[in-house]
Amino acid sequence: MQFKEASELERKMGIEIYLTTQDGIGGRIRTLLSDFIVREVLRSGLRAEVSPKWPSGSLPGKGSFLLCTLIKKGIDTLTAARELARALGIPNGLISFAGLKDAKAITAQFITIRGAKPGQLELLSFRNMLVVPVEFTTKPVNPSDLIANEFGILIRDIGMPSTDALVRLEAILGDLKELGGMPNFFGHQRFGTHRPVTHLIGRELVLGRVKEAVELLLTYIGPGEGARAREARSYLADTWDLKGFLELLPKGMFYEREVARHLIKRPRDYHGAIRKLPIKLRKLFVQAYQAYLFNRFLSSRAKEGLPLSEPLPGDWVVLLDEHGLPHRAVRASRSNLGTLRGLIKAGRASLALPIPGFRQEGSGGRQGEIEEAILEEEGISPSDFKVKAMPELSSPGQLRPALASFRLLEDPRVTGDELNPGRRAVFLSFRLPRGSYATCLLREVIKPRDLIKSGF
Repeated sequence: MQFKEASELERKMGIEIYLTTQDGIGGRIRTLLSDFIVREVLRSGLRAEVSPKWPSGSLPGKGSFLLCTLIKKGIDTLTAARELARALGIPNGLISFAGLKDAKAITAQFITIRGAKPGQLELLSFRNMLVVPVEFTTKPVNPSDLIANEFGILIRDIGMPSTDALVRLEAILGDLKELGGMPNFFGHQRFGTHRPVTHLIGRELVLGRVKEAVELLLTYIGPGEGARAREARSYLADTWDLKGFLELLPKGMFYEREVARHLIKRPRDYHGAIRKLPIKLRKLFVQAYQAYLFNRFLSSRAKEGLPLSEPLPGDWVVLLDEHGLPHRAVRASRSNLGTLRGLIKAGRASLALPIPGFRQEGSGGRQGEIEEAILEEEGISPSDFKVKAMPELSSPGQLRPALASFRLLEDPRVTGDELNPGRRAVFLSFRLPRGSYATCLLREVIKPRDLIKSGF
């Protein structure tokens, strides 16, 4: 099969192809924050709502953790948690969450705050977020509590007639359903569309090159950065004048500022400088590099024409629970191939590829050869993810389904676009399992020529 090639910017993220062959409907996402709405669904059945009611009376449950809905607009989860901790006068570590939610959206997610009381939250006022108590619980919320995310997304500025847009959209979604799901790439926000540097920093950390990681953090210029940030980074790369860099740096760049200030005090302490960043962010660097490698594994498998919805001998297969989430891994062999293919067809299992780590064994067969060639090209061994230079960033790796099932929550709608007279807008509402990215479905639908202009 001849696949459409991805843009140069996506290829830098390891996303090299589209799985559907039709042209996209075009358009833009995230023109307004309200065009991109995300809601979490927990294993307990709780759904986060973007307009929750403040509870009346005492809260249900017991324990020292206060489960809350966090509704945020235009900021990422780590920033929201930091601002909330500051307002409550508590350490960041007392706030836990199940998943990271994009900044360029309106998102509703669950968090727990240890030791907080509902009355404290009533006194808080934020410009871009709201925290509403739900119940008391005996443990913090964590990623295993999350089973799915639900999306309501408006794609604007579509140039084709309504009927044509709907026909093309249904053909693309139909092909993905027939394939067994959408490509389960790690999406653009894992790397940063405007500045895809997180995985590059992660690679340097995994290789023990902490100085180079710090230099990338401060000086790497992304294609979507503003003029002032570009000037500051370019100036630092040429001069390594950290004080001058701080004077040029835009106010919002909190992390770069913290790292630069540390280096002014201790010029050669690169370990200490990177440790000025929150541990969750530092782990994200390593995880982003793992994500990049997974994306390359998946892209290469598809380009070689190996099946994505059925295993070959040596492949990994994950068995899925009632929520469609992996719970056990099985290696495909000639003796169990028929059984595993039947389970995949029934929606009870999925072909999986490794996210490299110090404990995760690679695939066998032809897929294993693909993975080994990519790791060799990168100069990386799975054992490198036991990060000697910074042991707290070590990552064991795991398996990830090659395809992600998606479920439409309502039929797609085509309307006029009030922001772009004469153009069309398409509304899509769908559900994805945790860890899968809406943008990886949207890119197949839109086929963006320019990721940044298209809102990705």
